[in-house]
Amino acid sequence: MSRTRRTVPRIIASLGLGLVVGALTYYVTAVVAAVQVSGNFTNNSLTLAIVAIVGALAVAVGWRWPIVGLTAGIVIIAVVVWAVTGRMGWSPSNGALNPYNAVAFGALSVAPTLVGAMIVTASALRLRSRRTR
Repeated sequence: MSRTRRTVPRIIASLGLGLVVGALTYYVTAVVAAVQVSGNFTNNSLTLAIVAIVGALAVAVGWRWPIVGLTAGIVIIAVVVWAVTGRMGWSPSNGALNPYNAVAFGALSVAPTLVGAMIVTASALRLRSRRTR
C-alpha cells in the first residue's frame, strides 16, 4: 500500500476526532464556566482554575495531535461565531447543563473562545515546528 493511501484515512479520522473533541471541549468549558461557587467574586477562583485545567488539557491534546487540535479549535471558534451571529438567547434559570443553553452561555462567556484560540495556536505551532525540521 502506498504512503498516500495510508495517510488519507488517518487525516479523515483525525478531522472526525477533532470535530468530536471540539464539541466536547466547548460543552465542558461552557458548563465549567457556569458553575456557581459561593463567594464574593464575579468569577470565582475555583471556576477560573477549573477552566484553566480544561484549557491545559485541550492544549495538550492539540500539541500531541495537531490536526485533531486544529480542527477542535476551529470547531469551537465556529460555534461561538454561529451562536453570536444567530443571537442565541440563554436563560440563567435553565442552567448550563442543558446543551442548548450551554451553547448560548458559552458564546456569552469568554472561556470557550480562549480555549479554542489556545488549541489553534498550539496546534499551528506544532505543525509549523514539524515542517521546519
